[in-house]
Amino acid sequence: MTKYDFLDRADAGRQMFEKFGNKILGSDLIVVVQPAAREIAFEFASETTIPMRDLVISRTAAGVVIPRITAVLDLRVTVIDDGVETGTTAMAIGAMLKTEGAALATLMVPICPSSVMPQLLQVYDAVDCVVSPLAPQSLTLHYEVN
Repeated sequence: MTKYDFLDRADAGRQMFEKFGNKILGSDLIVVVQPAAREIAFEFASETTIPMRDLVISRTAAGVVIPRITAVLDLRVTVIDDGVETGTTAMAIGAMLKTEGAALATLMVPICPSSVMPQLLQVYDAVDCVVSPLAPQSLTLHYEVN
């Protein structure tokens, strides 16, 4: 056993699908936060026929830039990312989905600090994670291969 929770992001995707596979099958759409969650999404893509949309975010000196996703009105949407540190990006994505009319928004990640969960649950109907450290910490601490 290593000191890491996951070998790499593909391993995180396998563990997520093992733990939450039945739940994700109830989604109408999977939103994949790019580029970070690419390898995680491959694990889900090979096991489901649920449509997936990439959400390509970028980081600038002013902050995170999150493009708007449209055509989610009344859909059950699951957002897949490689993890949550502070929750800033996840919060913005969840708020955008609610503004666009998603019927249900779920965040599914390998890592999410339990201290951030209450804020996330203000914009998501559910947050599912494999590992939940108490406080925010770098995601690199959880992946042996980054």
